[in-house]
Amino acid sequence: MSTPESKIEKEIREPLISNIQRYSLQDGPGFRTTIFIKGCPLRCPWCHNPDTQSIEPEISYYSQKCTGCGRCAERCPTGAIYTEVKGKETFLRNDRSKCIGCGKCADACLSGARDIVGRKIPLNEIIREAAADAMFFFKSGGGVTISGGDPMLFPDYTLELAKLLKKEGLHVALETSAFGQWQHLEVLLRYIDLFLIDIKTMDGAKCKNVIKGDLEVILSNFIKLVEAGASVRARLPMIPGFNNSPSDYEAYTQFLSKFVGKIDAVDLLPFHSYGEKKYELLGRQESYQFQNVHSMEGKELKPFLMMLIEAGFVAGQSLTVGGLIGVK
Repeated sequence: MSTPESKIEKEIREPLISNIQRYSLQDGPGFRTTIFIKGCPLRCPWCHNPDTQSIEPEISYYSQKCTGCGRCAERCPTGAIYTEVKGKETFLRNDRSKCIGCGKCADACLSGARDIVGRKIPLNEIIREAAADAMFFFKSGGGVTISGGDPMLFPDYTLELAKLLKKEGLHVALETSAFGQWQHLEVLLRYIDLFLIDIKTMDGAKCKNVIKGDLEVILSNFIKLVEAGASVRARLPMIPGFNNSPSDYEAYTQFLSKFVGKIDAVDLLPFHSYGEKKYELLGRQESYQFQNVHSMEGKELKPFLMMLIEAGFVAGQSLTVGGLIGVK
């Protein structure tokens, strides 16, 4: 007798889409459309897309757009939005702990102050929107990037999506931390033209304790992709106080030097604080550990850059700072 499917199992089979971003220049070569799948098993404290961490729908609240009409409070079924009267004034309040992400408040809002993050979008609609820019892809050498979150949290769905995109004759890139089972990546080799692999640290303890990942699995999958002849770019998010010390640089260089001429490139991605606003919109600003941490400048990574150049990578070709790999 089969057991009933849990909610999380159903969600993983058909994930929510948080955004489909067109004309992207930082998620692979050329003009690209990036599909952001909602859900990630890792918990990077610096995450600049916190809206893609959970598999559940969430509500972003743009307070500056709110007119205080109260329609959202009237429609909210759980009391997550309510009114509070102080003197002659009435204020809208939010209790995020009661929010179930149903989106009724967003549907009721006339000013665009509330937006639901994460919607079910049929595959045929995703393919239709992605293929709409095919002319720009072909002229610029671009295509479609499947990103997240992490698409490999949903391997069957990602495989089906990649197959359909390839049927349209599109260049398909996959952005992932390569945390999962090799068999799930292996079947994608036929359909993914470029793997963008995030390697967030070379310290196994940090990987496990800070971002909740298994470094041994990540590096093993990276190596297997290269050995299988896949086009791979190693993407290194450089985070102040986490992986930007001389010992971190040395560990990265020692590992990556084995792949000079075997991978497409190494992209150093300096930390930026653009994600802080998203935490605020989701009502999670207190959980963001990098508040008031300034964005890094590319010149701060010059020592690391020089180490990688000495290892054999070529600046501007097989080595970039910022990952600007779109239209030149």
